Amino acid sequence: YAQMSRILAIHDEVMPEMGTISGLIGQLEPKFLADSTLVNYGAAVEDLKQANGAMMQWMMDFSEEFTTDEIMGKTQIDEQKQELLDRYEDSANRLKDQMLGAIEKAQETVKS
Repeated sequence: YAQMSRILAIHDEVMPEMGTISGLIGQLEPKFLADSTLVNYGAAVEDLKQANGAMMQWMMDFSEEFTTDEIMGKTQIDEQKQELLDRYEDSANRLKDQMLGAIEKAQETVKS
């Protein structure tokens, strides 16, 4: 369950950033649509949308692979699913990097 807890902690850390992502899209996208020469705005919006989509897909896939009892630690993860859990831990870390990177890039774009 320790590994599952680490994965959920990563998710819980970046989940609130979904609001940040939406807010940044709302700031940048209208400016890009009004002036297509602002390519850095368009690139930042695309990165944000990809990060948002990746998070949504990750959550959907995770909930399809693991039961609520497995997620809550009520049921032991069997050997077959252990490798899958390892992959989800890696993917959660990559997702975190993707989301935080897209946010950082977008915030720098807003400042410039």
